[in-house]
Amino acid sequence: MNDLRKASNPFYLAFFLFMVCGLSTFVMAVTAMKTAKPIRDAQDKETAESLALILPAFDNNPAQETKTITDSNGNPLNMYIARSGGKIAGYVVESSAYGFGGTITGLVGFEPDGKVGTVIIKSNHNETPGIGTRVTNRENQRTISQVLRGEKQPEGLPANKALDSYKGKTAEDTPWTKKQVDFVSGATISSTAVRNLVWNAATAMRDYLSNEAEENKQ
Repeated sequence: MNDLRKASNPFYLAFFLFMVCGLSTFVMAVTAMKTAKPIRDAQDKETAESLALILPAFDNNPAQETKTITDSNGNPLNMYIARSGGKIAGYVVESSAYGFGGTITGLVGFEPDGKVGTVIIKSNHNETPGIGTRVTNRENQRTISQVLRGEKQPEGLPANKALDSYKGKTAEDTPWTKKQVDFVSGATISSTAVRNLVWNAATAMRDYLSNEAEENKQ
C-alpha cells in the first residue's frame, strides 16, 4: 500500500518524467553531435562538386574565397569567387526559396559581367518526385534501347529545360514571368520557388557588381 502511494505521489511522478525527458534529450543531443559532421561534410562535398560543374576553368579554391552579399529583400547570401590567372572567371551565389515540399537551395553561376550561367538545385529538397523534380533535378534520360545497347551515361551536366531557361538572364526590377523563363506544367509552386531563388541571387549579384564598379571609380 505504501509502495502504491509512493508511486502515485506527484513528486515521484514528476521526478520520473524529468529523468525520462532528460535521458531522451541527452540521447538526441549525442546523436545530433555524431551526425552533424558527416552531414556537413556531405554538404560541403556536394557544394565543391557543384562548383566544378557550374564554373569555367579556375585555378583558385572558390570555396575558400567567399563573400556575403545581400539580395533585394535584404537576405544575406553566400558568394563563391572563381579566378583564373588572378582574374575573375565567374561567381556562384547560394540562394534559397520556399517550394512545395519546403526550402529549396540552389547554386547559381554567374559570368563576370553578372549574367546567369548554370543553375544547380541541391539534392536536399523534398519536391514531389516526377512533378516538382522536373524543375529541380538534372538527370540523364536514357531509352530502353540505349540501356540494352550498353551505352554509357553522357559526361557533363545533364540538361534541364526549366533550369537552363535562366542562362543569360540578368536581374530586373521584378521577378521574371512565365513568358521569360520556363515554368513546368503541374509544378507551378516548385517552378516559382526556383524562379525566386535565381532572381534573389541575380539581384544580389547585380548590386554587388554595381558597388564594386563604384568603388573602383574612387
